Amino acid sequence: MNPNATAPAVLHAPGFAHYNVAWSPFHTTRIAVASSANYGIVGNGRLHLASVFLNPSGAPDIKLDKFYETQDSLYDLAWSEVHENQLVTASGDGSLKLWDVTLNTLPIRSWHEHTREIYGVDWSNIKKDQFVSCCMDGSVKIWTPEHPRSLTTLQAHHACVYQALFSPHQPDLLATSSGDGTIRFFDLRSPSFSPSSNTFTAPLSAPVLTVPAAPSEELALDWNKYRSLILASAGLDKTVKIWDCRMLQLGASASAVGSPCENRFYGHEYAVRKVQWSPHRPDLIASGAYDMTCRVWTTNPPPGQNNLVRIQDAHTEFVVGCAWSLYEEGVLATMDPEEILSSSLETLYDYIPITHSSPGGSFTYIHRSEDQDPDAATPTVTVSTPDTQAEHWSLHASSIWVSALYVADHISELGLPANKKAAAGAAPLRLIELGAGAGLPSILIAKVYPHVHVIASDFPDPLLIHTLCENVARNDASTNCSVVPHAWGTDPSALSLPGADIVLAADTLWNPELHAALLRTTCGVLARTPAARAHFVAGLHTGRYTLDSFFRAAGEAGLEVVEATEREVHGEGRREWDVRRAESEDERERRRWVVWSVLRWRDL
Repeated sequence: MNPNATAPAVLHAPGFAHYNVAWSPFHTTRIAVASSANYGIVGNGRLHLASVFLNPSGAPDIKLDKFYETQDSLYDLAWSEVHENQLVTASGDGSLKLWDVTLNTLPIRSWHEHTREIYGVDWSNIKKDQFVSCCMDGSVKIWTPEHPRSLTTLQAHHACVYQALFSPHQPDLLATSSGDGTIRFFDLRSPSFSPSSNTFTAPLSAPVLTVPAAPSEELALDWNKYRSLILASAGLDKTVKIWDCRMLQLGASASAVGSPCENRFYGHEYAVRKVQWSPHRPDLIASGAYDMTCRVWTTNPPPGQNNLVRIQDAHTEFVVGCAWSLYEEGVLATMDPEEILSSSLETLYDYIPITHSSPGGSFTYIHRSEDQDPDAATPTVTVSTPDTQAEHWSLHASSIWVSALYVADHISELGLPANKKAAAGAAPLRLIELGAGAGLPSILIAKVYPHVHVIASDFPDPLLIHTLCENVARNDASTNCSVVPHAWGTDPSALSLPGADIVLAADTLWNPELHAALLRTTCGVLARTPAARAHFVAGLHTGRYTLDSFFRAAGEAGLEVVEATEREVHGEGRREWDVRRAESEDERERRRWVVWSVLRWRDL
């Protein structure tokens, strides 16, 4: 975007969420974008190459030149400072890949030493033959394209390292930002273990300076291009902070702690995911945040004015990346990972969105049923989507997923009795929803079937459970719908007395590592009766092989699949579940379907 423009140019990439963008240091109009399918949760990645230009009306525009597919998500990228056509990408499978954009095939080199997701990569503009990567496991590695292995490994933090950046002023100085809330500086000429924060099993490399930047995760940082040892950082505390680190002494034998915070900018409403100093002015900095805005700040405002220069709110979802043009002053590219998936895929590309709403957002559902009494009021449910604590973002509870909507549209298929009152003396039917999130199916069932006792359960994250409780109360469903926090695989006694006649779970199968825990809870709460049923509904974005592994694990746990059908999200199409379709369908086709499976006890 240009801060003075009213209509930014937009790059659409159907089916892929953008995670970061980088301008070429050699070509004035070339950009590269790292993207991931399914929000980076599961699936492949894509490297996009595009050109920025002015269309005949004089407005900025973007043209997609080519793209490369990868087997796992891409989270970051960096252009080579030596070769104009090469760049490196960071992947969710722990690999780094070097690409030559003049070729149309595979990467020209690949490295795979990291064991977890790589969140950041940066190419040194002083030692131009080196780049650095940082990983979720706390490690940082230095590389050169000509070497088959990393040159140096730093155990920089015990928490995730979100960014590692070479200093633009000192060739051997590296800064990192981490989930432990600190910024650390390392002198690459003399890496060693820290004597003060060392353990035998998990030793840490010795930084020359540690800055306690925030009480929570510090997600981003950047070096000022003009003022040596001045940095900006940002994170979960919603502020952009400017640090004066001139007390840092390279070659010092002892690690210093702390540096003065020169300035602090307030205004973002949610966590700040990216900061970048302008390459043209020493006082200008951009920040992108989960409040869906990109903001431009100045450290030197005119007398009587504040630090905020501009707010760009053209995005409809999180802003996770931003990059100033290296050649044209005032031109800024920003990245929104969900915008193209939630707003334009369905209308422009016939892609079915897999999620709706965003953290803290409001969603209203109106239930329409063919057998509904025309004189009765139409059931309506309004919920807020949870905004979980940062350490629980991996739950992906902050959206209304497509399967939850499908279940709401088809609650009659749960086999709930049509009568509005339980038989005299009979216990009410008991339904438990696992992974309830915002609670849409649970609340709707409680309103439409007031004789059914509903438990909405999810992970015991305080923010998630608080929002879920508020949603139940807001919709006047508290009489027969209760909220119970529960971590899958732990003692289910709070949920299971008496046992549940129906267990319901929507879009909870995407992570195979959680299948065993989910099944332990399911078996712990499902009533030991022939009529008891467990309903698992999952969008096919989860992946057929992942669903197949769940069904096999369910059999080993003592359950059997009574029914498994594939249903069109929008339409009447239905067909039997078949894992063999995995080899013949693309992303667009998978988004069209959900799989509804019904399980029961095998020995009853």
